[in-house]
Amino acid sequence: MSQEEDLLNSIYPTSPHSTNKKYQSLGLRFNPFPRSGTANINGGDLYNGRLVPVDDRIKGQILSFIGDALNPNELDSEDRYISATIIGDYGSGKTQLLMFVRYVLSVVATDTNQRSNPYVIYIDNPGVKLMEFIGSIISRIGEDYFKKFIWLRIIEKIEASEELRGLLAKYQYAGGGLFKDTDPDPYANENKVSYKQYLNSFTRYINSTRNLKEFNETLRDVFIRVLEMETGDIVLAQYFYQLISEDYTVNKTWESLITGGISQLEKKATEIIHYVVHLIKDKGYTDFFILVDEFEDITQGRLSKTQVDNYVYNLRTLIDQHREWCLLFSMTANALKMLKRVNPPLADRISNRLIRIDALKPPQAEKIIANYLNMARGKESTDIRPFDSTGVNKLNDLVGGNARRLLKNCYLMIERASSILDKKGTIDAEFVAEHYSHDSV
Repeated sequence: MSQEEDLLNSIYPTSPHSTNKKYQSLGLRFNPFPRSGTANINGGDLYNGRLVPVDDRIKGQILSFIGDALNPNELDSEDRYISATIIGDYGSGKTQLLMFVRYVLSVVATDTNQRSNPYVIYIDNPGVKLMEFIGSIISRIGEDYFKKFIWLRIIEKIEASEELRGLLAKYQYAGGGLFKDTDPDPYANENKVSYKQYLNSFTRYINSTRNLKEFNETLRDVFIRVLEMETGDIVLAQYFYQLISEDYTVNKTWESLITGGISQLEKKATEIIHYVVHLIKDKGYTDFFILVDEFEDITQGRLSKTQVDNYVYNLRTLIDQHREWCLLFSMTANALKMLKRVNPPLADRISNRLIRIDALKPPQAEKIIANYLNMARGKESTDIRPFDSTGVNKLNDLVGGNARRLLKNCYLMIERASSILDKKGTIDAEFVAEHYSHDSV
């Protein structure tokens, strides 16, 4: 056997093309545990739907928060604000809990019997200033979708206004179509799909440089006029016009927006988020949820005192002035304590509902292990085999009830067991003690 074959055999105890067979003796199709122990933020609904909170108290708090958030405010339909904060140690499962919230809201959105259609954004980088926080929200919408939302809103307003259509009418082609299979009407469906298509429905019929320049200036004025009416701010109107009209491989305006790099917008956070929510709801969404992960980055040494003060003050002001969204934060308990010292009013506003994740108890550790195993068994069960209770208790004790460390070591145990245990073998306390890895913690 060559050195290369020997190395491959060490990596693949079975054929690399029959990975499933590796785990058959354990009754599994694959190893379902995350090798890093962390939540998969890109996991689909099938994945997150199986990872139901193992603490019934927490599950009840989450479902209560979602239910209250979706319940209409009869006194003020525009006031949708509600917030909660998840607190727990590093690795306690805060991110996975946010993923469960996202999953539940996706179920609500796809249920035709429900009256709610929530739009959900998850961000794991609150940034170092408020505009970076806003930029993270917008970046999750995506450049193409965001520009499309703005564009469709503008076209809708122009088409509905006789005055605005009149300003552009003289540039429309009045005769028959010169271009085969092309509708000359700028408001034909095929010409409203994008800024470029709409522009072409005029420019393909303009045959002089002077008229083209005049048209471009008129079109710009019309667009900015609509955007100013929508945003209530001329600076934002000019900015958003530039965003949708740029035609570069890399849209510099977009990049500046999502990184918070435009100083002129620093004091316009309220207007921006109001416009963003307005665009989203214009597409038929009823609620706007922001799930903010790792908010402890704001309070735990990453920023200077001045930066922290500015950030939390501006965020508090934003929350007070803008009440069309629902916010769910996650952070460590120490971070919340520091936030209460830095800005008690903000801490009170975002944590009037507190969802605390405690260390896993053995029965909860068994539940979370069964949830993952079910993904690899393709059926629902409370069975924890190939683990047994002694193995789970031992492992949970070694990791101090920390979910991330537990899952990381579960991955390792399954890998070791797949090459050592037979069908009757179990991952018991003795097996865990022998194969537990301090390095994997």
